[in-house]
Amino acid sequence: MNRTVQFWRITQPDGSALRGQFPAQRVVKQLVKAEADDTNRYRVCRDGMVLLGKGVAEPDHRMLILDKVRRENLPSVGNSAGARRALGLSPDEGLLEPTYCLFTHRNILAMLTSGDGPRPRRLVDYLRAKLNIDIAIAPILTQNLDQVLTEMRVSAIDVAIPANRITRDLVGGDWVQALDGARTLAQDGVVRVGISVGRSGDAVHKQNMRRRIRQRIDLLRGSDGLSEFNSARVTGTIQGTSRSLNLLEDHFIEKTEVDADRINDPDRSAEYARELLQSSMARNKEYLESAVPVVTDEVEDFPTIFIETPDDERR
Repeated sequence: MNRTVQFWRITQPDGSALRGQFPAQRVVKQLVKAEADDTNRYRVCRDGMVLLGKGVAEPDHRMLILDKVRRENLPSVGNSAGARRALGLSPDEGLLEPTYCLFTHRNILAMLTSGDGPRPRRLVDYLRAKLNIDIAIAPILTQNLDQVLTEMRVSAIDVAIPANRITRDLVGGDWVQALDGARTLAQDGVVRVGISVGRSGDAVHKQNMRRRIRQRIDLLRGSDGLSEFNSARVTGTIQGTSRSLNLLEDHFIEKTEVDADRINDPDRSAEYARELLQSSMARNKEYLESAVPVVTDEVEDFPTIFIETPDDERR
């Protein structure tokens, strides 16, 4: 059974570095307290997704679980003969599909994800809505992505994204019109949009097209919505040799084999996820420390008041 470990760094909303260490322990303790006080920890996002945050107290208040709550389109249970029956959930129950988030040194955020749980940037929405903490997260990139893109003579970019993930604020610039227009045609399918230099036109025209493609690559890489895409593939040549890379796959991630019994056991999953994340951090310690600068004192100006019903959920 495979899972993905992704590495992100916590930043200011504009992408610049925080002025100190993110106060992870205060944040996690606030979630633990909210659960103990039976406070509403559910967050209804603008696109209708329901999130639930849970602080993990042991051993050091540096981990939280962000669940996507599923109450619709639920699977059925089948017996050995293939007979089906409903899951039998009560009206206030739902399936919890988790992403495990471990806050570490240098404002590095290690996340254990699956195809079912919330994507990493959903954590930003949750912290902003429920604790009024305004941050962003940026992916830690593989060692040579920037170098490859600098050396590449780009000729095309192609993206694919489920139509139901497209929103007006997903990506700025021309991407908005292109994706929003294609969504209408695709309905519930996958939208695919591409830009290429093409064969027609003179050298000046082709150079202008390469410049436009490069601008759209930069816009996409800096977007909060990149993690919503299925793929974002750039093609071109380096010293005459054809190259192709996927901007998503070139984020610094690891595929890891997990024990299905342990990761699906509610009583053991958090501890097991912590072990997996810490092991991945240890394996990649040298590169991560070379890619992310040292931070010292804890940031003091983040609030710690839990918000039961955010403004954008009130009617």
